[in-house]
Amino acid sequence: MATVRVGDIEIWVEEHGSGYPLLMIMGLATDSVAWAFQLPDFEKHYRAIAFDNRGVGRSSKPAGPYSIHQMADDAVGLLDVLGVPRAHVLGVSMGGMIAQELALRHPDRVS
Repeated sequence: MATVRVGDIEIWVEEHGSGYPLLMIMGLATDSVAWAFQLPDFEKHYRAIAFDNRGVGRSSKPAGPYSIHQMADDAVGLLDVLGVPRAHVLGVSMGGMIAQELALRHPDRVS
């Protein structure tokens, strides 16, 4: 659990378990703590990566507005920092929109 530099912001990230990477993207105004009930199962099978989107939780809160495009690029930047070339991607609510944009903009990074 740490804060890492991604572009011009700091992103809070935590990793649980081992195995194939699973990037978990939470929705609007909700931080990575919301994954608490799913993590025990995910970490049994995956390298579960949960993070706080920009503007939420323990990540940087630069002046907005923020775009889905920008947050998808944040997620790919996070994968770069963590040395993850490709991952399963799971999003909830707005996190699902970010996941879709990530898949459209960076299809080679999504399993």
